[in-house]
Amino acid sequence: MHLPRSARRFGAVIPTASMADIAFLLIIFFMVTTAYSLDRTAMELPETRRQEQVEKGAAIIAIARDGRLRFSAGNEDTHAVGDSQALAAEIRAVAASNSLHPFSIKADREVHYRVIDEVLEELRASGARNVTLLSRAEDER
Repeated sequence: MHLPRSARRFGAVIPTASMADIAFLLIIFFMVTTAYSLDRTAMELPETRRQEQVEKGAAIIAIARDGRLRFSAGNEDTHAVGDSQALAAEIRAVAASNSLHPFSIKADREVHYRVIDEVLEELRASGARNVTLLSRAEDER
């Protein structure tokens, strides 16, 4: 049996109706899964052999090479703190609501330990119990 061929030829068609839906789903996926850094202060962290993960929502105290202090309660970006008294007030405000709230100290490797010790003393005086020091893993040689 012979069927007559149509005079019109149909070409290949790529359906693009759902492309916008796929693009929006990808955007939402990447927005939800992206990890945001609360502190973007560039610094060289000290090296350690053992590393632990920082808890989500931890308060961050950043100490730059020149001794400038930055603070974040864990739910917003870090902001500059004028001096150690202002930092102590920020720490007390966070620790007063929860003494087990995690605090992370992010200090440049060139910072004098005296500055880090002052911050640790402020944390101890405010009653903070969950304190970690950020570092990076040693390079395996």
